[in-house]
Amino acid sequence: MNIDFGLKLWSSNNDMLVDAVDMIDDDKFQYIELTPVPGTDIKAFKDLDVPYIIHITTERWGFNISDKSSASISRGLLNDSIRWADELDAKYMIMHPGFEEIDVAMSFLAKIDDDRILLENMPMLGLNGEMMVGYSPSQINQLKGKLGFCLDLNHAMKAAGSLSVPYQEFMTEFLTLKPKVFHIADGHMAKPEDEHLHIGDGDYDIKHLMDILPNDAYLTLETPRASFSDDLDNLMKLKLLLQRGGQS
Repeated sequence: MNIDFGLKLWSSNNDMLVDAVDMIDDDKFQYIELTPVPGTDIKAFKDLDVPYIIHITTERWGFNISDKSSASISRGLLNDSIRWADELDAKYMIMHPGFEEIDVAMSFLAKIDDDRILLENMPMLGLNGEMMVGYSPSQINQLKGKLGFCLDLNHAMKAAGSLSVPYQEFMTEFLTLKPKVFHIADGHMAKPEDEHLHIGDGDYDIKHLMDILPNDAYLTLETPRASFSDDLDNLMKLKLLLQRGGQS
């Protein structure tokens, strides 16, 4: 299996760029998944010769395509993320569907014509107890139209737990939507709110999640970071599971 591993960064992480590029040059990670933070400068990132995937600016900065009152803000943030993707020659752009009304999200998405955009599945409940949009395979299928799909394995495990459905069947349904990028972190099935734990600190069946990845998958680590040694430690655990899978 030939997996490209992604390193998660925000555009405010300029101080981490030298070490990030070193890890890509050493082929520990193969790309940067970068979230543009409003008001930050693209220049430092343009100066690097590394592959990028853009994660479109999130709800933290007001992006919410499912909320009609946020349409103008969301459109502006999307346009800014598209500019970053254009200037960095990013392969994909990953988008959260947000929370509120699925019909509002569908109306927003109907006006988008960019085949780099991948919709990301969400947990059923947000951090403040809000009902998220796009937490099930049927909702993602309804939303995405001609757009692509990013399967967040952590979010899918959360939603499976909230819906009390077997996570194996839930994942199989999501895989029929042919995700192009995957996200991974550990967490607890019984806790509905989003978590991003180190691999091994939760109760997910991480081996199963690694086993279902297709060949040539893009897999971004969304585990917590005090320093890049945390990323390398989580990467090592995932690669060990892949090796065990190949021997079984």
